[in-house]
Amino acid sequence: MALALPPVDRPSLGTLLSASWSILRAHPVVSAALGAAMLFGLASLVFGIGALVAPWLACELFGVQLAILGGRAPVRHAGWIRAGAMVFGLVGIVGAATWIAALLVGPDVATADSAAGPLPWGDALVRVGLITGVTALAVGFIAPFQYAPLILIERGGRVGAAVLESAWLVRRGGLWRHWALAFSAHLLPLTPAIVAAVVVARTFERAATPVGVLVGLPLMPFSIPLGQGLLSAAYVRRRRELAEPRWTRSEGRPPLALVAALALVVLAPIASVLFLMLGTLGAVPPTRGLAHRGELVLARSIPAGEPLTLHVTDTTLAVAVDGRRLRIEAGDGGGTGALESPWDGPIEAVRVRRRGDLYAVEVRAPGGRWFVEVDRAAMRVDDSANARLSARLPVWAMPAIALAFALSAPLLVRALAILGALRRAYGAPADARAPLSELRAARRQALRRAWLIVALLSPSALVALLGGGLVLAR
Repeated sequence: MALALPPVDRPSLGTLLSASWSILRAHPVVSAALGAAMLFGLASLVFGIGALVAPWLACELFGVQLAILGGRAPVRHAGWIRAGAMVFGLVGIVGAATWIAALLVGPDVATADSAAGPLPWGDALVRVGLITGVTALAVGFIAPFQYAPLILIERGGRVGAAVLESAWLVRRGGLWRHWALAFSAHLLPLTPAIVAAVVVARTFERAATPVGVLVGLPLMPFSIPLGQGLLSAAYVRRRRELAEPRWTRSEGRPPLALVAALALVVLAPIASVLFLMLGTLGAVPPTRGLAHRGELVLARSIPAGEPLTLHVTDTTLAVAVDGRRLRIEAGDGGGTGALESPWDGPIEAVRVRRRGDLYAVEVRAPGGRWFVEVDRAAMRVDDSANARLSARLPVWAMPAIALAFALSAPLLVRALAILGALRRAYGAPADARAPLSELRAARRQALRRAWLIVALLSPSALVALLGGGLVLAR
């Protein structure tokens, strides 16, 4: 396209970090206050309100940083709501992927809680490496979109236009450079908590890891603005490369069919991760087989169809049987409660084995034997989020989802950047715009390339979606 473009500004990560530090020094109280508010907003995600509060506070922090760097405060408009939705989605993708990776490759909660000492360095490095790798894939997936919230805050407009402009900036400035920028922007806010958790886990024991996280929290109101400041500083240095919004033309928009296809290849991997998270909500059914380990403390045959409550000696554990139903409760009425019944008929026998402070409750019923493990409070220790995901996840699903994310990073940014360049070419001022014949030829070529990339991404995206969907179906 015969359009004069401004030179590409490729600041180093050190330069951006210095600029972010300058922002924090310029207004430390305001920045730290917004950082602390974001921290509380993230904590309130468990109540639902955080999904609204945290993204809005992130936009407010972006607005303060843009005002410091640009000399004027952005005007609040509808674009801020769209920017908040983008922030929620981008941070949510990285957070969800990292959490799922920690469940799959990290120690089970029950194992970690009962650990007597620190995790060996070899195991710790392998697990940290795998979790970091999954996080890097998720960050690469969102890298093309990293400027979109800032564009929406400062310039307004539609989400689609901001995404195309962001991808064009990322592609022009270098994907790997922006990958590192996005990774640093997401890692820096968490660094105090991560470092403190590692120190505590290595110095004391794994069960004390949450204490390390709490130790690092007071520094996060400062590390959060530093992380966001990297993106703000990078955007301010690159925004002069964007076209003026007033010159944009409808001819530069991609056709709706292509928009729908791009939305599919973007949303399919995201949906697969969401399905994995939802798969951790349902309890794991009892394990099929015999509970061989431990001392036998109770064994009882159950007359057909007769309700019966069995009490485990020297404990408050009670095992209630009523036909096919099985309940495990503690003396205070709490505990596991009613269990899913995968067997085909009434329970015929119950056995309980003790191993330390853990109890294996085994039942015999038509079709075989099943067992669950509980502690002295009658809470299941074999039904953690780790176990739920591992039990439902097909062997091939996680590699398929990882492949979809890995392919999206280098290919998706190309498709979006091609359309972003087309939008910019059509949006040039009349005296600088290429001849109409050249623009139409460039449009046909750009759309062909974008469709080709969609065709390359679609198989992996659909397989990833299938893998995540099977988790919900099991």
